[in-house]
Amino acid sequence: MTTRIATRQLARLLGKEDLYRRLCLDKGSEPQGLTAEQLALVHALVDERLGELLFGLAVETVASDDVIDAASALDYLEDRLSFLRELLTEEQRERIRRDFRDLVARWG
Repeated sequence: MTTRIATRQLARLLGKEDLYRRLCLDKGSEPQGLTAEQLALVHALVDERLGELLFGLAVETVASDDVIDAASALDYLEDRLSFLRELLTEEQRERIRRDFRDLVARWG
């Protein structure tokens, strides 16, 4: 199930303990799917930590062997945003895109 895997990856980027605590999950458990209420909690956490998420995505991008320039970095980001799509609002995705473009523009 994509949501479960995407939630696990988002938890890695934002902090597993905090995300899972907000979702009221027992320690060590993982969500099989998210309710509308849980998804709203995920969106709120992303809003609070958008900078951390952007940083984590940037670190992943730099570490990727497939990224060789700004264009491939933007392609990589789009793949990640597509994978996390169910967990992010369109506004959040757009903010990440905008800030990421600004970041990679400095790569030269």
